Formats: sequence, structure tokens, C-alpha cells
Amino acid sequence: MSTRSGESKHIQLAEAAISRRFKDGRGSGSGRSYLPFLTVRDVPSKGRVHRLPSITVGRVHHLLSDLEHEIFCLLDWRDDVDDIREQFPIPRDDSRRLADKLGIAHPSYGGVDQVMTTDFIVDQNLKGFTRRKAISAKYAEDLEDPRVLEKMELERSYWLEKGIPFAIVTEKEIPKMLVENIKWFRPYLDDRELNANEQKEYFSIFHDMSEIYGNQKVAALTNRLDADFNSESGTHLAVLRHLLAQRAFTFDLENISVKNLKFQDLVPSEFWLTEQYQYVVGE
Repeated sequence: MSTRSGESKHIQLAEAAISRRFKDGRGSGSGRSYLPFLTVRDVPSKGRVHRLPSITVGRVHHLLSDLEHEIFCLLDWRDDVDDIREQFPIPRDDSRRLADKLGIAHPSYGGVDQVMTTDFIVDQNLKGFTRRKAISAKYAEDLEDPRVLEKMELERSYWLEKGIPFAIVTEKEIPKMLVENIKWFRPYLDDRELNANEQKEYFSIFHDMSEIYGNQKVAALTNRLDADFNSESGTHLAVLRHLLAQRAFTFDLENISVKNLKFQDLVPSEFWLTEQYQYVVGE
């Protein structure tokens, strides 16, 4: 894993620290009860790390690089994802056995075999069936390092034995505009709690704007709404971002930048139009 292209982070744990993590339940559980084996506290201070709440799971996730952050945003936004477990440990008995079988040196520090972790274990719901997959986040230039490739082979072999698909995702596979758009509104998911009347009122206002002033940019028209309703500057844009995170509206996230977003680009949710939606309330 890398914090950014060309900068590797090294997390070394003593045997006592490894034992303590397993004793504390690190790497076990699922959903809200899952505890990642590694957290942002384990990363050197110069590292780029993120603690991010999840829409899907409802807990804070520990992401140890910018690339992990971007992959997480994509996973957390997907409708078919039920669970995301980050920093998932591979049992050392298995990684040691595979290292011996493959003739690869097991990751070690100070004479202590380290616990290998997979960046993400993802459960997808596909027509009622759960499909699990393992994902490793790696910057492309790191894959030029033979030692990194050896570790990837150990990781891949473990998941292959388990019958679980394993994928390496680099920054080259990240749809940048999609990620940036999600980052723009997802922090607003639970930044406010609108009552039922406010939900309907704001949804109606924005829906009307899309039909009447569709060719105007969102930023300009929300400023006008602030003035018309005598609201604090930025209020209506923040509420719109909140409703986008709540999936009341959507737009072509892969091809339209929020900088150019117009009201005519917003597509109202059928669930919101028919008032059959589920409003997510922060905890």
C-alpha cells in the first residue's frame, strides 16, 4: 500500500502488539461490529490517512492511503454492496505455509513475521446471493517493485484457496470524475436532519427549479434561493448536496462535473416522487 504514488508506508508490529490486536478482536466481526486489524493510528504521521463514516455499513472506516479513500468512496456508493471490511488480516499460519510453498520470503520485521492484510473485503448482494471479493489498493509504480509483486502473489494465493476473487486496483482504474463528484456531496449525508415537511419542501423546490430554470447552474441558482428565502449564504447548496447524498436526485456522475452542474441535469428519484423513500438519519 502507498500513501501516494512513490511513497510507501511501513507498519511494523512487535509480537506482543500482534497478539493484543487479535485478543481485542481486530479483524473479526462484520457490519458495524467489524474492527479493522490496522487503524490510522498505526500509520507514520507523514502518511495520508482517512477516517470516513460509511453510508453502507454505518461505522467509521480506517483508510490508510488516498487510493484506499477513493476506492472506498466508490464501494460505499454502490447499491449492491452490503458490507465493506478494511485492513482484513490473513492468518499467519496460512501466509507462512503459502510463503514456504511458493518460495517467497514471508514479510518480517525484527525477526517477527508480520500479519499480512487485505485492503478491502467486500460483500455484494447479487439478486439475493452474496458475492465476496478481496481488493488490494496499489499505486501503479509500486507494482514495478519485485518485492511488492511477491507479497501480492502471497495475498492472491490465499484468497484463491478460499475461492474468493482477488483484484488489484490502481489509480489508473479509478473513474476520477465519479469519485470527485461523490466526494463533493457524500459528507453532507448526515450534516443535517430535515423533518418530513422540510424534506418535501426542499425536494419540491429543487424539482421545480429543474423544470423552470433548468439551464442555470446549480451554484448560481442556489445563491439566488438563499436571497429569496432570506437564508444564510450557502444554505440551499448545502441542502442540495444533502439531498444528493440521500439519493433524492442524481445526475451523470461520470461525465458531468459539479462545477458545470445545471438544474436540468438533476434527475429526481422515483422513490422521492412517490414518497416511498427512506431518509437516512445520522447517529
